[in-house]
Amino acid sequence: MQKKRICYYLTAGVILSTFSAMSLPAFAVDLPFSANCTNYSQIQVMAPNTGITFRKNPNSAATRAATATIFAIHGLHNITIPANVVSCFFAVQAPNTDSYCFQASNNAAAFTNINAVANTNVAGAPNCQ
Repeated sequence: MQKKRICYYLTAGVILSTFSAMSLPAFAVDLPFSANCTNYSQIQVMAPNTGITFRKNPNSAATRAATATIFAIHGLHNITIPANVVSCFFAVQAPNTDSYCFQASNNAAAFTNINAVANTNVAGAPNCQ
């Protein structure tokens, strides 16, 4: 009887740990300003995530008024957070791994960094340009 109970608890533990591992949130990455793209970070987008949310940091009048351009190193394209927007969502086909850098802004001094996290767009952020 004791063996059955131990097996039951072990099985339940394995199932619960599997579900909790599947629901772990993605880690945020901070992209500091790097005009020559020497300071970059890799971001992995794995299902069920459908893209990356980029956010201006800090959220201030100066950063809201500024544009921010992130460069996808492997994809070779720019992603722009326009003026008067705090954050935007960049859709990608999962699984996807690319490296990104905060490369340009019309007011780079206003920024601490750009915060980026792989997720789904549940907050309804506008699409990045």
